[in-house]
Amino acid sequence: MAAFVYRFRYLIVAVFCILTLCAAFFIPNLRFEGDIQALAPNNVSSVGEFRRVNQLFGGADSLAVSAQSKSLFTPEALAEAAAINKELQSLPDVSDVVSVFTYVEPANVEDGLSFIPYIDPDALPSDQASSEALKSRLQGIKTVSGKLLSSDGDTLLYIIQTSPNVSQIRLIDNIKSIIAAHPDFAFEMAGTPFIDYQMVNYMRHDVVILIVFGLLAVVLVLLVGFRSLRGVLLPLFTIGCSLIMTFGFMGLLHAKITIVALIIPVMLIAICNNYAIHFLTRFYEDVFINGMTDKVEIIDASFRSLSKPVWLAFLTTVASFISFVTSPIPRIAEMGLFIAFGITYAFAMTMFFIPALLSILPLPRKHRRYHANEALITSMSKKAGGFITRHKTAILVVTLVIAAVGAFFIPHIIVDSEMANYFNPNDPVRVGIDFINKKVSGSQLIKVSLPVDPRTSEGLKKANEFQEYAESLGQVGSVFSIVDSIKSLNRVFHDDDPAFDVVPDNDETAAQLLLLVETSLSPERLTQLVSEDYQNLCFNIQLKAGDSATLQKTADLLRTKANEIVGTGGVSMAGVSLIANQLNGLVIISMLKSFVIAFTLVFVFVAFGFKNIPAGLACAGIMIAIVTVVFGTMGLAKIELSTATTLVASITLGVGIDYLIHFSARWFSERNNGYDKKEATSRALGLTGRGIIINAMAIIFAVIPPFFSQFRPIMYFGILCFVSILLSLICGLVTMPALLSIIPDKYFKKIKI
Repeated sequence: MAAFVYRFRYLIVAVFCILTLCAAFFIPNLRFEGDIQALAPNNVSSVGEFRRVNQLFGGADSLAVSAQSKSLFTPEALAEAAAINKELQSLPDVSDVVSVFTYVEPANVEDGLSFIPYIDPDALPSDQASSEALKSRLQGIKTVSGKLLSSDGDTLLYIIQTSPNVSQIRLIDNIKSIIAAHPDFAFEMAGTPFIDYQMVNYMRHDVVILIVFGLLAVVLVLLVGFRSLRGVLLPLFTIGCSLIMTFGFMGLLHAKITIVALIIPVMLIAICNNYAIHFLTRFYEDVFINGMTDKVEIIDASFRSLSKPVWLAFLTTVASFISFVTSPIPRIAEMGLFIAFGITYAFAMTMFFIPALLSILPLPRKHRRYHANEALITSMSKKAGGFITRHKTAILVVTLVIAAVGAFFIPHIIVDSEMANYFNPNDPVRVGIDFINKKVSGSQLIKVSLPVDPRTSEGLKKANEFQEYAESLGQVGSVFSIVDSIKSLNRVFHDDDPAFDVVPDNDETAAQLLLLVETSLSPERLTQLVSEDYQNLCFNIQLKAGDSATLQKTADLLRTKANEIVGTGGVSMAGVSLIANQLNGLVIISMLKSFVIAFTLVFVFVAFGFKNIPAGLACAGIMIAIVTVVFGTMGLAKIELSTATTLVASITLGVGIDYLIHFSARWFSERNNGYDKKEATSRALGLTGRGIIINAMAIIFAVIPPFFSQFRPIMYFGILCFVSILLSLICGLVTMPALLSIIPDKYFKKIKI
């Protein structure tokens, strides 16, 4: 291998540079995707129901915009609020706006029956007395107070129905322009379009932060670890090429960058320098300690000494990410494959590009500082090796106790895929949701399609029963359907007698009232409430639920009642929040599947690589303890199990096992060379331990930038990775040598490195 690399060194360097440059041309094809549906597989029931309701009623998504003014009920403020409504209706991505200016009620006038908005924008109050009278009237209307108008009368709600082919970025940008033009009002937004908009903006921001600061962190660690230019530039160049190659490959396939894909640069920066660090550590050892001067011999020695541990580390790491291919969540499967692709490219660069470039560059010059550091490291390694071998039993007992404590807190882990909880409490998304939930009808929308015929009294009776039940639920802020319009119209026909504020009791009256309601509504509003064939009614239910468990409980109650009224089958419920909730179960399934597969592959690779089952069991046992502590940390710190944090188990397994493999390989090699357990431990700590520490520090510093992510799952992912790598480092340099020292030699006799 060394002779081949040396002979074709210039060609190898040129090939890798050309491949990387070609990949860079495809990076502009990448697009950001904040829609939760991009994470959900197409075959889940919530996605199917969402599409069915979308097809029946022309859209299953909405945006809530609140406008607050302490002097709302003045002629000037009402005129401005009406202008805001008009401006919102004129936007190209808006099909309808429900507000006090568009929601109509029947009324008897001189010319007969008329339908007028709760606040007629063409007949606004002209003086303060009229404004106060209007306020009093609206606060007494059940369908308005606390729903479209806050109970204290200072906040209006505009419920925006988006067009089928909505451009969410354009929609929110246009709404922000409208908001900016009305500084006398305080606005808040809530709803999936706003969440998606914020997610895309934050993802663009996070990608830059994660890459730039991740690379800077790695540079810092490499400078401290190697104190040489090539020791910094070669691993850094490997990372950069792997990032470009991976994102170029994603661009070639027109892949989308979702919140899960934000993990890709974090993992590539953290992992892709591993093999280069170990190769360079051995390279410097052969040059400075062993005194080798022939480049071919040096590279050949590095290949021979590192071939097995590096290959095992590569295979186990790739296996941990390949295991995600079994995930029922497509974007997680893609993420695993793309990271595995980037790691493979980095491994290829370590095996060919770096040796080829080292063959071209002159050998590094020896310096006194290196030997001074070497003496210090040797002294510290001897002391550490002696301590570990003397206290091996105590070390293993402490490890087991910590793992047991971690296992105790695992049942306390919270599973939550509520999209709003992806954001910090002071984020505009969370602030808007909390404000709208408190002041008006709620920020979450669920659309329920009920298979009833509104032209019949029986159909309207069932619809009314369902609406009254929905309104009785504590988390329901409001219900918009044609039921209220039918009942109001029936009352008006009977001289506003409250006794007739009910649905009609015969089919003829039901059909007549429905026809009148149809004439009063715009085609856009009617399409959202009644299906074209009159076989389904839609109920737009605004919820004040702040967490996925409460929302799901309310949705389950609504579905049970709907099935009770109309019989099982035919009821459809749509909402992006329901899709997010169904991801909860898929997240757990994904985690368990990928972890079991990754664990099995890692054990097989280690046992087969060392040709020794006890060695595989030793590594696997320690990794189980580490993963247990990591998940116990989640339960103790109340960190939610989400689409991002669920990946930590397999990643911990794939990355952390590298330290156990590298230490074990060197330990076995030293034992084969005749050193006793204490000396083997000291030498392994002093030689291979240096590469392990540099490698671990590079990863630890690379996962610090996610701490500052705008997304809580990514922030938690970084924290958990930090904990897992730190634990893996400690176990690799303390627990693993203690375990190797306590296991009888007869179990390791056949191991050859």
